[in-house]
Amino acid sequence: GVVRSAQARSALRDPLVAGQGYSALAGVAARFLDTGVACLDEYLDVLGSAGLSAEQEGELTAAVERARGHGPASVLGSFFADESFAVVRERVIGRGGAVGVVVAWVSLPVEAGDAAVMAELAEACAIERARDEARTETEARLRGDLLEELRAGEIVSPESIVRRARHLGTDLANGAVALMGRLEDPHNQGRLITEPRLVRRFLQQCRAVLEIHCPGALMDWDEGNLLVLLPPEGASAGEGHEERSHTVARRLIGATGQAVPGVALSLALSRYTPEPERLGAALDEAELALAIGQRLGRVGEVVTFEETGTYKLLFQIFADRPEELAGFYDQTIGPLVAYDDQYGTELVATLAAYLENDANLAVTAGQLYTHRHTVRYRLDRVAELAGLDIARTDDREKLSLGLKAMRLLGKRVPSPPGLERPRGRKAR
Repeated sequence: GVVRSAQARSALRDPLVAGQGYSALAGVAARFLDTGVACLDEYLDVLGSAGLSAEQEGELTAAVERARGHGPASVLGSFFADESFAVVRERVIGRGGAVGVVVAWVSLPVEAGDAAVMAELAEACAIERARDEARTETEARLRGDLLEELRAGEIVSPESIVRRARHLGTDLANGAVALMGRLEDPHNQGRLITEPRLVRRFLQQCRAVLEIHCPGALMDWDEGNLLVLLPPEGASAGEGHEERSHTVARRLIGATGQAVPGVALSLALSRYTPEPERLGAALDEAELALAIGQRLGRVGEVVTFEETGTYKLLFQIFADRPEELAGFYDQTIGPLVAYDDQYGTELVATLAAYLENDANLAVTAGQLYTHRHTVRYRLDRVAELAGLDIARTDDREKLSLGLKAMRLLGKRVPSPPGLERPRGRKAR
């Protein structure tokens, strides 16, 4: 065992020094063990393998699926407890505990020499992981510094922005769309997901999606917030790039649901900003759209700055003077809510439907499955309680703003059957 350990350590040194990655390390171990070898991370994603037959690949895939069925927090422990998977497994230990596992199709019981090779492979993988983490942390610090300075408005030279971004593998010469997101518990509004293992898994998937669909993206994780700059392809820009960015955002949400089940990714997009020096404003737009989306209950969805409409103005009032927005709600919609609560009526829902349909009485009646005279009676009651003439444009606008204030204050506007707003439709 001692001899084999020394031989394996010597052979693994070359690919480690050359930075050839996990597959090269697995290849060295596969030659020593004369069998298939795989290196996996703590979520059982294969980092590298060598010598695996089709049957062995199938066995590994099935074992990974079984382990993941126990939930993302316990996946590594479940993998080791799987007695039906008859292979040798060795934990890869890094900072804070196990960061992966190496697997070999060695006959059991394992001989001392084979066990020594597995231990050396695990140690080599731990060194490779530490190097990856150091590189990632350095790049993250540089990305974070750039994005922080953009948001603070400290960089005034577009040439400086472009030069620094290119060092990080991103071309911002033609600007970008800013994306901001938060990982949340869909069953507990406002609770952010901060568990390190889940966040690490989430960020791995984000990088994978961006490498495929927007390889030049600049991504950072800042105190629970995902920040991304999505540059256009070449010189393409405008609405086409905004739509591509929306597609990338939807793919990020889909990948998160598969990789980290049980959590929700909420995302917001800015408008396309062609000037590099104005990307700080784009990040502000994404942050504002995300905050508005959360107030409107848009958890697990993509919200764009454009679709927030007049919510942007109301949200500024809410942020600076919440009591003023609450007072406006009390004057406009508050009496209707109290009346609905007392008498079991649907004045608020009817008003929302009427305004959603651009004050078209016939369409509103059809959606509410009721007679036009009933809708007219309810609207007359709305006007009486609110002290506003719904036939006047200015008063209708006040009532519309009152409904928006209601949503921003965290109060649900009831939606009768047929009025559920399709996802992605512009908020009114």
